[in-house]
Order: sequence, then C-alpha cells, then structure tokens
Amino acid sequence: MPTTIVKIKVKPGQEAAFEAVIQRLITASNANEPGILFYQGFRTATPGEYYMLESFKDLEALKAHTASAHFQANRPALTECFDGAPELVRLSDL
Repeated sequence: MPTTIVKIKVKPGQEAAFEAVIQRLITASNANEPGILFYQGFRTATPGEYYMLESFKDLEALKAHTASAHFQANRPALTECFDGAPELVRLSDL
C-alpha cells in the first residue's frame, strides 16, 4: 500500500488560500476515490508548515488520484502557494 508523508511549506500570507484549496482537494478525493485508505492534511504550530498523510490501497489507486480531474484542477492553485518543493517521505508496510 503506497503511503506518503508530505511536508509542505507555504509562502507567507498564502496560508488561507492553501488551506481552502487543500480542503477542496481532500474532500473531493475522499468522496470520489475508493482506492484511498487515508488522505488528510495537518498544520503544525510553525506558521506556513503543513503535512499531508496519504495512503492508497495500491499503486493503481495512487495513479488514479494524481490523474483525477479534481487533483489536476487544484494543482496549479496549490503549487502557487508552495514555498519550495514539498518534501516526500515514502513509507512501506512492515
């Protein structure tokens, strides 16, 4: 099961915009993608620092997620908020 922790830094002043877009993506993904096991965003106490925890039942579900209309529609607005490239930590089952 592909599982990823994504650390995202958001440009100062873009936090509200990021949170609105990521919440739309989370809601649409969880409502429309049966291959998602867990897909949720988190903020830390550090301003502009966020994490996503993403887990999919298999690689095909992950590919379907990144190809989905809601992912593609929200991607430009998300990346506009990023302060640098997200850091990904890929996890595998024990």
